[in-house]
Amino acid sequence: MIVKQTRLSICCCALAATLAMVVAGTRETSGYVLSGPTWAPGPVFYSVNTTNMDLPDAVIPPALAAGAGAWSTQTSASFHFQYAGTSTVTTNTNDGVNVVMFRNASSGSAIATTYWWSNGSRIVDADIVFWDGGFQFFTGSTGCSNGFYIEDIAAHEFGHFLGLGHSAVTSATMFPSVSACAMGNRTLDPDDIAGVEALYPPVSIPVPPPPTGFHIVP
Repeated sequence: MIVKQTRLSICCCALAATLAMVVAGTRETSGYVLSGPTWAPGPVFYSVNTTNMDLPDAVIPPALAAGAGAWSTQTSASFHFQYAGTSTVTTNTNDGVNVVMFRNASSGSAIATTYWWSNGSRIVDADIVFWDGGFQFFTGSTGCSNGFYIEDIAAHEFGHFLGLGHSAVTSATMFPSVSACAMGNRTLDPDDIAGVEALYPPVSIPVPPPPTGFHIVP
């Protein structure tokens, strides 16, 4: 159930194709950018509407999971995404359900866009839209031609999903543009790792002291 929120804000972040030259409007001069709000502790669930124009539905969730999982498997951040199954949701709204969807439409140079809503210091809902009418999508690591791998686009968008803005580091997953068929985003840059660990600091597990009161009997 979702309750009425006060002071609710929305953020919209998009990844664009390099040819769009969207970097010209970026003001950050170095390093990662934190959007501000974060998710409450615990796994963040997301569902997937697999309907798309390019690929069999069955390959979509694993490709998205690869992008989402980069943020937990490649870092020590106290954060992880959890796949919650398929969905029929087609609209990006603050409905308490986090959904990744493909839309037979275009949005200028944006390849995909993340929308999230926050209440105070907490993100309460987030959706990702892949602009399937503007670009062709592929999965895996071979066969791409003049399109984009879902794994790499998802890694960037899930970075927004967890609260990161765009980075000015050109090798970072959170850099605001990407070339066709590039596969660098699925591997996080040290700048990305520093950013997510700033948002979700690693939990240190105390090491128990060595036992005392023992002696060796000859």
